[in-house]
Amino acid sequence: MSTFLNDLRYAVRQLRKTPGFTIVCVLTLALGIGANTAVFSVMHTVLLKSLPVADPQSVVYLQTSNPPHRTGTIDTHETFSYPVYDALRQQRSGLTQVMAYVPLSTSKVAVRYGAQPEEAEGDMVSGNFFSGLGIRLARGHAFTEKDESSHAPIAVISYNYWTQRFSRSPDVLGKTLYVNGVPITIVGVTAEGFEGVEAGGSTDFWIPLQSRAELNAWGNPLENGKTYLENSTWWCLRMLGRLAPGVSKAQAVGQLQSAFQTAAYVGLGNPEPGEKLPVLSLQDAKSFPGYDGMYGKPLRMLMAMVGLVLLIALSNVVMLLLARNATRLREFSLRLALGAGRKELFRQLLTESLLLVLLGGGLAWLFAAAATRALGAWAQIESSLAPDNTVLVFTLSILVAAALLFGLAPLRIALSAGPGLVLKTSSATSHNDAGKTRTGKIIVTLQMALCLVLLVGAGLLVRTLRNLQHIPLGFRTEGLVVFGVNPQNIHSIPEGVAFYQELMRKLRVLPGVESVTIMEERLGSWWSDNSDMMVDGKLPDAANGRSRTVRSNVIGPDFFHTLGVPVLEGRDFADSDTASSPHVGIINEQFAKRFFPNQNPLGHSIGTDDGQYQMTIVGVVKDHKYRSINEEPIPMAWYMYAQIPMVGKMHVELRVHGEPLAILPAVRKALQQIDPNLPLIRPMTQRAQYELTISQQLLFARLAGFFGLLAVVLVATGLYGTLTYRVNNRTVEIGVRMAVGARRGQVIWMVLRDSLILTATGVLMGIPLAAMIGKALASSLYGIQPLDAVSFTFAIAGVAVVAVAASMIPARRAASVDPLRALRAD
Repeated sequence: MSTFLNDLRYAVRQLRKTPGFTIVCVLTLALGIGANTAVFSVMHTVLLKSLPVADPQSVVYLQTSNPPHRTGTIDTHETFSYPVYDALRQQRSGLTQVMAYVPLSTSKVAVRYGAQPEEAEGDMVSGNFFSGLGIRLARGHAFTEKDESSHAPIAVISYNYWTQRFSRSPDVLGKTLYVNGVPITIVGVTAEGFEGVEAGGSTDFWIPLQSRAELNAWGNPLENGKTYLENSTWWCLRMLGRLAPGVSKAQAVGQLQSAFQTAAYVGLGNPEPGEKLPVLSLQDAKSFPGYDGMYGKPLRMLMAMVGLVLLIALSNVVMLLLARNATRLREFSLRLALGAGRKELFRQLLTESLLLVLLGGGLAWLFAAAATRALGAWAQIESSLAPDNTVLVFTLSILVAAALLFGLAPLRIALSAGPGLVLKTSSATSHNDAGKTRTGKIIVTLQMALCLVLLVGAGLLVRTLRNLQHIPLGFRTEGLVVFGVNPQNIHSIPEGVAFYQELMRKLRVLPGVESVTIMEERLGSWWSDNSDMMVDGKLPDAANGRSRTVRSNVIGPDFFHTLGVPVLEGRDFADSDTASSPHVGIINEQFAKRFFPNQNPLGHSIGTDDGQYQMTIVGVVKDHKYRSINEEPIPMAWYMYAQIPMVGKMHVELRVHGEPLAILPAVRKALQQIDPNLPLIRPMTQRAQYELTISQQLLFARLAGFFGLLAVVLVATGLYGTLTYRVNNRTVEIGVRMAVGARRGQVIWMVLRDSLILTATGVLMGIPLAAMIGKALASSLYGIQPLDAVSFTFAIAGVAVVAVAASMIPARRAASVDPLRALRAD
């Protein structure tokens, strides 16, 4: 131990003697390892981490090929009706447990604890949800099947919500949480780490399946007075199951298929002639569903890119260590001459590298923790991304490998000194070695190639992002702010209409508000209502076999005026369009072209495919983006909210003068004058809402750009260090050249030429690799080709500029060498 402490003290003295070297190495390691740890932490949580339940290998998600005809569904393959759940949970063969869960809202639900209303994510679950999944509770108790059957007003909250909202108060059990105005008693807190079973979300609380209108599934209003429990045609529940011991997924499906297909038609009667029966299937629930499809490819590409950054960072430190230890050859030779062996030299070098790695690793962990939070925010991942033991092992593995690399790489130089070098050479020539110079050149060349690859990838993704951000939306987003409202205690259509009329009246008179409207589906939220539609009393024939599917939305007065969407024919909706006035609708250009070719659509009728609601077309508006920034327009129709017998959660759109978000405090005050329990749901600018639809591209471009810049900095540092080392080694040679007549410009060109040769070689090596990267990114690009000439040109120019900039200081230093002082040097 005393020997190690002596080595450690000597290593500390060596690092303190060269603070510039130490700082550069520590920062290089922190950036390289920290970036890798952050990306791996996200990838581990999203793609590799098991669902936080007991024995996740036996847990499955239930899926279906398709719902029956004449049903409504949230997700074609992942949601079921209540009768299906009720039938399958009674089947004890194949699955020992069947658990149901359903969100209380499509986004967040209104909750209140104390006086201030807020938002939280909540699910309704079956009574066996926690016991069936094997979820441990930190406090209190879970639900029972009796709680489900009695629709008990109780809740289990997550550990995170307990921490954030209740500061881990030990008295939280028994507290009342108001959910959509309904009092719910907290009876339990889950163990740390469980945040639900939905991809991308972090559930704050769970309640047993409820039968109240205020707590209907997904926050939807009642349909014909029925909740999801009574409406057998609404497929809205998600389900999990646990396989019986020794039963495979195929065997379980075989045992459940008949019961599933029978329950699927409860309330529907027999299947229609030629209808394809729905087929039950099971998917492994070892990890969150849908994550791989949403984030898999981008994260793997980012991991590859950040791996290249790590290679550049490690090679930089290796070069710096080689250069530093080359100047210590006389020291190593003296130690060997005094009796030190190879083992002692290696131990000393390993101690120095270990100290560097520990300093860099500590800083890397801090950087990774902050970067992971930023990654989660950029990617819209609400699940906890905090680094766990697996991430810690990953980071420690890199640190151990780096310590060994940094200890072994300079060892050859130390041993090559030999005990006689100190007696035979001067300090000016003791570290001249063509082999060492060649190693440095190879490393710099490889760094240039990797830097080019990263810059090309960054260029392609940044240009893709710019293309997406400059897509015309078809209306003016400047000055638009949007938020959701879910009114409580609305028991009839007239009450709902009166609520929104009063809300719009109050908002219109707020200072700075230009216009106000409402809509059922928020623009830029990926949500849409799609179905067939009657045209002039019948299902239309679409020319050239095109789809009859029409997208629809329920909106309020002045909707298109507020957005700034041009009305091409007819008019916008107005306050005078009421339940007692003629029912009217508005269509877009695509609708008119597909179903009214060469006709004036005004005055024609449209309606739902069941013929229940009919409207007269009074306006045609210009096509504009609806669900996302990069979607293609399809036929669309809009209905007036006061004329449709479904009034529940709506989204309010305001056009204001000045900063849009500055109006929110006044809006909250106006809303609470109507109902103090109502929060604003996800308030944001309309532009920000649309940008959420390209959040992956935004994340990808930001990180790729960051990694590209990081690579530039690291390559510039490495090239500068290498050239500085070479110039110092060639001081005598340069002095001789200048003594015999070499001019300052010739010396500068000599150094720059070496740099440019290395750069050109690296570029030639990097172009094929960059082309491969471009093709791998092809599916992530928009409006740009994988071999985009502009991206390649800027990347090559960027590498050249870096090379010249990093070379200028060593070159000018070489040109300022005093010939007489160089020739007199020891």
